[in-house]
Amino acid sequence: MKGTHVNGRRVVVTRRPVAVHRTDGPLGLGDADGVAETRRLMGRQARIALSTVAVVVALLVGLPLATAQDDWLWVTLALQPVWVVLAVLQLRRAERAEREP
Repeated sequence: MKGTHVNGRRVVVTRRPVAVHRTDGPLGLGDADGVAETRRLMGRQARIALSTVAVVVALLVGLPLATAQDDWLWVTLALQPVWVVLAVLQLRRAERAEREP
């Protein structure tokens, strides 16, 4: 059993507390406008993620074909700095999408 302190006394908690629904957030999730805003944001971030995936696939498939090398694994391993840059750009674009109205 878990315990907690209330007014300086230890109180035994026998079950998990009920979650409290909060409506005071940056998106106002308690109303219909908040739900629409959340869906719009999720759609925008999904488009951002898909564009990043398209770049990764293009590099993984296109670069070995363009270089015509049998050792495509070495080409993709040499691109590790590119993967880091793409990850940072993806994160920044997703965060910017959250901040924009």
